[in-house]
Amino acid sequence: MYPLGIDSAWFLGQNELTYVNSLKMKLSVIMGIAQMSLGIFLKAANSLYFKDKLGFFFEFIPQIVLLWCIFGYMITLIIVKWLTLYPDTSIAPGIITYMIEMFLNFGSISGDAIIHSQRLNETLHIFLLFISLLCIPAMLFMKPYLIWKESKHHKIPEELEMQEIIPGQKKKLNKYHRFEEEEDQHIGIPSEESKESDDIEKKENKSLEKFEIYESDSLKEQLFNSVSDIMEEDNHSISEISIHQLIETIEFVLGTVSNTASYLRLWALSLAHSQLAAVFYEKILGEVFESNSAIGLFILFPMFATATFGVLMCMDSME
Repeated sequence: MYPLGIDSAWFLGQNELTYVNSLKMKLSVIMGIAQMSLGIFLKAANSLYFKDKLGFFFEFIPQIVLLWCIFGYMITLIIVKWLTLYPDTSIAPGIITYMIEMFLNFGSISGDAIIHSQRLNETLHIFLLFISLLCIPAMLFMKPYLIWKESKHHKIPEELEMQEIIPGQKKKLNKYHRFEEEEDQHIGIPSEESKESDDIEKKENKSLEKFEIYESDSLKEQLFNSVSDIMEEDNHSISEISIHQLIETIEFVLGTVSNTASYLRLWALSLAHSQLAAVFYEKILGEVFESNSAIGLFILFPMFATATFGVLMCMDSME
């Protein structure tokens, strides 16, 4: 009767509780999947911003595909069932039973089909289960394997450049080379500047001699320590990434189910709101309206408003 909302006649019917609670339960699950999908898309935005290709392709894509193949399909079943007219609602297939049979019977269903035909539903179930099972090893193994493979191909050269190990000496070498070029340009011009340049050249030669002594004594040891540190850091980082990926995969797979169930608390709170509000209204104001007592209404309405505000606002905020 209405494009949006619920017909008010339902609140006067005997089956109001059954119908409204079923609707609220399904709406809470839809809101939960939508908010979880938003969280995964925020992870994708972070991966793109930080240029983390492995995180985008092997975390975001498997996670969103796994979420939509299972719970996105459940939302599709809910919407299709809403739009389907059943002559007798008692024969309408149950979505929870539908999803349980999808996993336990490897795609086959025992009751009536929700989408078109039973054969189409079973084929769709097998395809979605296969894609979902592929997403788990993609999240678990691909990122650590590619990082390990890249580290194996990264070979440390036998002799690193001195200016990479000791950045401070690189400036001295560059300064010395620039001084040689300027010296060549001023050959044959005796002046005070040439005498100053000779003094500078002697100082530079002394610094280079000290640098060569330092190189011969400590550079090999420093080079060995640097290479060892790099290899230890690589092994340590790969093991950390593997453990982190294992924890994140288990957390996401189990959390997808538990978080979806947690959103049913919205339905539970809504049920408590409606039932408590009905009790307050019937026990406090119902008899007053029937007796048409203005004085009684004036006295009891603040009690009704206070009890309703306390339960719906204060108690739920504490929860």
